[in-house]
Amino acid sequence: MSPAPWRRLLALLFAAALVAAACAPDDNDAIVEPDAAGDEMAEVHDDAEPVETVDEPDPADEPEPAAEPEPVDEPEPADETVAEPIGEPVDLGEFNDYEPGDPDATPLPVDPDVVIGELANGLTYYVRSNDSPGKSIMMHLVVNAGAVLDPDGAEGAAHFLEHMMFNGTERFSKNELLQVLRDFGTDFGPDLNAYTSPDETVYILDFKLDHPGAIGLGFTVLSEWASAATLLPADVDAERGIVQDEYRLRDESASGRISNFLDAIYYSGTVYEGMLVGGSEESNESMTAEVLREFYDTWYRPDNMAVVVVGDLPVSEMETLVEHYFAELAPRTPTAPPQPDRSAFIADFVDEPVTDVVTHPDHGPIYISLDWQLPAWPEGTVGGERLRFMENLIARMLDIRLDAAFQAGQLSQATEPHFSAFPAARGLRLYGTNYQGPDLNQATTDYISVVHGAAHFGFTGAELDQAVSAFRTSLEFQLESEETRQDREYSFGYAAHFLSGADISSTEERVARLSALLDTYTVEELTAHLRWLLEIAPPLVVSIGPDPADVPTADELRAAVDAAVPLAPPEAQEAIDTLMTRPDPAAPAAERSLGLFDDAYEWEFPNGATVVFVPSDIAAGEVSVVAEGLGGWSSLSVGDSALVRHAVGAVASSGVGDATATQLDEYLATTTARVSPFIGQYSEGFSGAAGADDLEALFALLHLYVTEPRITEVAVNEQIQAMQTRLANAETFPRWISELALLDALYQGSPWYQFIATQDQIDATTGESLLGLYQARLSDVDDLLVAVVGDIDRVTVANLAARYIGTLPAGADDTFTDHDPGFPAGVQRITIPVEADAGSAGLDMVFGVETALTTRTLVLADVAAAVINDLLDGRVREQLGDTYSVGSSVSPDDATGKWTARISATGPSDGLDTSHATIVEILTELIADGPTDRDLQQAISVTRDNYVLESNSAIVNPLLRRHHVDDSNVGTPAQRRAVLDEITAAEVQEHIALWFNLDNRIEVFRSEG
Repeated sequence: MSPAPWRRLLALLFAAALVAAACAPDDNDAIVEPDAAGDEMAEVHDDAEPVETVDEPDPADEPEPAAEPEPVDEPEPADETVAEPIGEPVDLGEFNDYEPGDPDATPLPVDPDVVIGELANGLTYYVRSNDSPGKSIMMHLVVNAGAVLDPDGAEGAAHFLEHMMFNGTERFSKNELLQVLRDFGTDFGPDLNAYTSPDETVYILDFKLDHPGAIGLGFTVLSEWASAATLLPADVDAERGIVQDEYRLRDESASGRISNFLDAIYYSGTVYEGMLVGGSEESNESMTAEVLREFYDTWYRPDNMAVVVVGDLPVSEMETLVEHYFAELAPRTPTAPPQPDRSAFIADFVDEPVTDVVTHPDHGPIYISLDWQLPAWPEGTVGGERLRFMENLIARMLDIRLDAAFQAGQLSQATEPHFSAFPAARGLRLYGTNYQGPDLNQATTDYISVVHGAAHFGFTGAELDQAVSAFRTSLEFQLESEETRQDREYSFGYAAHFLSGADISSTEERVARLSALLDTYTVEELTAHLRWLLEIAPPLVVSIGPDPADVPTADELRAAVDAAVPLAPPEAQEAIDTLMTRPDPAAPAAERSLGLFDDAYEWEFPNGATVVFVPSDIAAGEVSVVAEGLGGWSSLSVGDSALVRHAVGAVASSGVGDATATQLDEYLATTTARVSPFIGQYSEGFSGAAGADDLEALFALLHLYVTEPRITEVAVNEQIQAMQTRLANAETFPRWISELALLDALYQGSPWYQFIATQDQIDATTGESLLGLYQARLSDVDDLLVAVVGDIDRVTVANLAARYIGTLPAGADDTFTDHDPGFPAGVQRITIPVEADAGSAGLDMVFGVETALTTRTLVLADVAAAVINDLLDGRVREQLGDTYSVGSSVSPDDATGKWTARISATGPSDGLDTSHATIVEILTELIADGPTDRDLQQAISVTRDNYVLESNSAIVNPLLRRHHVDDSNVGTPAQRRAVLDEITAAEVQEHIALWFNLDNRIEVFRSEG
């Protein structure tokens, strides 16, 4: 499977920590684990999907090297040999000679609440009225043209054209377009407003409806993008450096090169063969306005586009606006060329296994990418849906089988197995996984043996029941949360329907239909379909690492594939139907209402724990829970900062109490409850979420993580592999090396701030040592603050809190210790040499100061960053023209009141000094003169649009901040909005001078050495 996508990688360039889970506390002290999208071995592909924006964590939080994401942190292998197959394949009755046949082409129904129309010029539109999050609107211009349509010799044309849309139209000059949109609160930056994929290009605008004139402006801009781009030769030349910098980040990095190598294997024999979404250095350098104009006129035509509008307006009004702004658009060419065929069997499936090797010296992890091609069954049809759903169900059952084999010692890989179906493009799907271990040849044999074992011996009824239960739970939760489905989800769904016929039936209809489908699948049919897939699609196996000498050869991999024999499933474990016996409730010592939010309430228990509840219908049927106590690894010993994440990881993958990891996974698959423990620098605790009906399961799991944690040998091996991977990353990934050097300077070499385990620490790691670290911080409570926010009643929360939180064992009072030596004086410059073609060049500037944490300073930090970001985008990115990504952040450490400001920029090595000089010039001017009136008002407009209740985390985070400040300064959205209206240019100027003190800073340059 392909490495993490380059777009998400770019978002991490501003961070010194990997992104925390969405429901984790925002004091940046929770241990920060990579999410699936940020892992080095994550199953996501370049430009395959629109990209969510990512908040920028603070480098002083749980400091982690940030640029190249790491592989999934998982286990070490067991010494088991593959068993020989026993007898003939299981008899499948009527499915013994199975082939799926042609799928039923009956279209799926469409939600009656969306209006779909077509103008006389052929333009399709989708409009829907929606009041979640409310008083807002999201608009898409969807163009059915992506990189697969790039002309020969002009690879990257679709992507380059996407860039050019922000360089001016007949009505708006380049600068005017960006500035007028910022006036209405639209934030701009890489990947925020458009994306190009193999198959489409999509432009995105969203507005708050309290901006007068925003609707008309949005429709005007979309109409101009659709028909009136200027595409001037001078603008193309000016944008070229930005496109090339994006290419360097995407394609010349270790991850980019490996991803492109895998894509070439995936695309072989398909319409995507030879496609390069971001082009090449040569094609980008030679791109002309004439080529872009021809692509624009050919494909940006009304009958090849759609407009999607979803928001808090009447459908009739939105439909009238679409007709007004788009009815007069006319095609600029007589006809559109035919689209390539993306139907079910476009790929010439390989006849023999494909084995290969790809390495890069900057790539630390050593692992195997293992994939199987899948038919691209048509979306939006009854038959296509049934086959896709079947293959997803098979993937889930294989995941269950592989996990059981791993826990039973039948797999020699070190990382927990995962198996999933994923799209590489609209017409290309695969099954895939990645894994690590000391003997990757044996691990490959083992993995394939288990997969083929499922086909040979057949799936079990228990595996089918468990997978079906998990799917039903997910469907039921979708139905419960339907009433708060937000504009974004609807709008992206309608774009997908236009492009590929994706399902846009109502949630009620879809849940009923898919639930009924689950009843039609049998073990025999699912086994037969897996057999058929394995017969038509041999595996694609690639070894990946820093050096060819470190990884299996192609011949060795082929031998490993050939050595695989079907492996019988391990003995099933007895299922559990409950996690624990309900404790008797503990009476609270005090309880009271809170004025921070409507109907907020809290209970204090004798063991020192406090539970705060805020009812919220932001996400229907969903409840977020974060529990946080003070102390963290600052209360442990020197060096433990590098180990606590692994202690937490080992506990989280070992089960709890008497429940094994397999039993716990099977139990949780029937619920929506999820809980993750964390130990950060200054705090420790748990974060999680559940549907309202499963909240008790969440509380019970949290209780057991405190009272009965466990660590298995498999989990220890998993974490030892994770430590080795992180150590390799720290020695090879240029941005990890850069970040670690910055952190060493920031903390002045203090031994307390160690974030990578040494080899000696790795060698000394045992289950007992990891469990000891975990229990030192998470075996009792003294000041635990539990925030419960969601769509549930107070009586239920009071009961669960009394039973599962009030009964936790009380511990001695303690708190955190601040080991931070303070921000170093003076200006330090660190240079990290990188290879010219490594795609890693860039710079970081970090500033630090201690000042009061108040609602006002939180707001000033947001406004200051918005002001600076606008100037950086205009003067560094656009005027200099060779920086794709540049931005700033200002973040507090809630526990200590220390603030960290950061500016990061990418770009070619020979342009970094100029970028640096321009950044210093911008800061110098702001410190001397403050922002202009327009800059300030734009920043306030952008900031105001962020101060809305769109997720429960906007409530959770202020509640947790009560650990450190009084209730008037926790920074609720309402508090921030009230302060925002009072912000002055003089205050912003004063705080920019405070946070970006040019006399005290650390600079890290990654440049050619």
